[in-house]
Amino acid sequence: MDRREFLRGLLEQARADLPGRFRTARVETHGSIGKLWYGNRELHYECWIRPRLSTVEIGLHFEADPLTNARLLGAFRSREKAVRKGLGSAVRLEEWDRGWSRVWEPHEATGLDDALRGSLAKRLSRYVAVLEPILREELPAEVSWRLPTTRRRTA
Repeated sequence: MDRREFLRGLLEQARADLPGRFRTARVETHGSIGKLWYGNRELHYECWIRPRLSTVEIGLHFEADPLTNARLLGAFRSREKAVRKGLGSAVRLEEWDRGWSRVWEPHEATGLDDALRGSLAKRLSRYVAVLEPILREELPAEVSWRLPTTRRRTA
């Protein structure tokens, strides 16, 4: 299965698995990266296929300005016990490249198939279910945030 097909299917399945209030997520793919996000594209859930490392990374990325990223990482670190209770001990909370931060974990991936896609979709939906309420509660007031809405069908 090619990367684009794998990521699109993973993101759509993850979104379908989410509780109703979180199904309005936007999704997009670019090369080896798939993103799922809500009110601010710079604060997104990401699936990153890394073939040279034989892994796919799943996580919540803070890719806004360095101060916002540091504040959010600090907020998540202060709630690390709840994060680990919801996601398990494999989760990592760390500063990363370019002043970015992330809450993430790697998954071994020697090939891209339906079984891996299904497993990672469930894991990504778990990340959203556990982390999105914390993100919304801890979001600094000055950070731009506009939730996606669903279109109502008219009869």
